[in-house]
Amino acid sequence: MSQRSVPSAPGSAAKAPLRERCDFARSFDSLEEIFAMARRMLDARGVGEADAYAITMAIEELFTNMVKYNAGGSGRITLELECSQDAAVCRLSDPDSDRFDMTAAPDANIALPAGQRRPGGLGLHLLRRMVDSIDYDYSGRRSTVSFRKRFGSSQVVTETVAAKLARSLEASGFISRTRDTTDTRTVPATGRVMRRTCCP
Repeated sequence: MSQRSVPSAPGSAAKAPLRERCDFARSFDSLEEIFAMARRMLDARGVGEADAYAITMAIEELFTNMVKYNAGGSGRITLELECSQDAAVCRLSDPDSDRFDMTAAPDANIALPAGQRRPGGLGLHLLRRMVDSIDYDYSGRRSTVSFRKRFGSSQVVTETVAAKLARSLEASGFISRTRDTTDTRTVPATGRVMRRTCCP
């Protein structure tokens, strides 16, 4: 099920926010549809490539984690995306999940020696550097994670930056070789191939 807003008429003084809401099957197979939705919204607003990449990567990271860590949950996952003139706000909602406030989780310490590092947490580490704010809400088994990304803000992770960070983490032993942990997918928002270097 999808709900869309109608864009402002051409030449209007201020563009009204574009909004779309859609429910997706709890499956990695839904990612192609999710990317198409994001591309449609971001292209309609004329969002730059670097911002579009960061937004799409953040959406994919959150959706993938909802599927991976709650595969047995019931109901479809809802994605809401709103694009104003200067920012995008995204909400992902899982109707049947245990509470897990990712905003309260500690950041990954990539400076620690290998033997002292806790497994996991790199996905959140990167997510916090891609967007400007992250919020979490839990009510009646419904978990909702939302983030805001200002266009042109300093919180931008391009494909080149993400690849360099992954190589640095591999060299330090924080993650295993990218070849073993990378999932390559085409991201319609940029028309390029995005390599998932985020760990759980």
